[in-house]
Amino acid sequence: MAVEVDLFPASDFDGWASTYDQDVLDEARFPFTGYQSALNMVILLAEPQAGMQVLDIGTGTGNLAALLAARGCHLWGTDFSPAMLAAAQDKLPQAKFVLADVRQGWPTALPPVFERIVSAYTFHHFELAEKVSLLVALASHLAPHGRMVMADVAFADAASRENVRQAVGDDWEDEFYWLADETLPALQQAGLMARFVPVSVCAGVFVMEKA
Repeated sequence: MAVEVDLFPASDFDGWASTYDQDVLDEARFPFTGYQSALNMVILLAEPQAGMQVLDIGTGTGNLAALLAARGCHLWGTDFSPAMLAAAQDKLPQAKFVLADVRQGWPTALPPVFERIVSAYTFHHFELAEKVSLLVALASHLAPHGRMVMADVAFADAASRENVRQAVGDDWEDEFYWLADETLPALQQAGLMARFVPVSVCAGVFVMEKA
């Protein structure tokens, strides 16, 4: 019987935790061109308010979470990397973090409902069908009139992705980057109203609500 290999094991991210914040701020290097602008766009589109229950999926070292905490949200975060989660907890001792893999279902340690569910640079590790399945499952935990806002490595279409691939050369890494022209119809077919806001040549933000 074939053994399924995890292409992105938690151990890879444990080893990255100590340099992650430095690496993502090198915006001249793919895939982080537009990283900070993408995080800021999440805040703009999520419209977080003080007291809101907000969940950050794949929180990493807590960079997006810090922007939400600064706005007075009741902040929760999940990640499957213990080292990343420890860095986030050090950065934001007032937030609540749960060690969990989004692919393994809803953690019992989380509240059942959130007004906002956000994420940054997490879902490009999943193929389109898995993205959609995970996002539909997450949307079931949105409060009425709730919203999901996800920043990531994303392109309008395959031609845009190819242009960037050629431009970055050896810095290119093949992962499951979002393509808006295939993602939006798939999300809509699955019952999520969605739109895409480009931020840079390789970054964008998806906004999703239940139809």
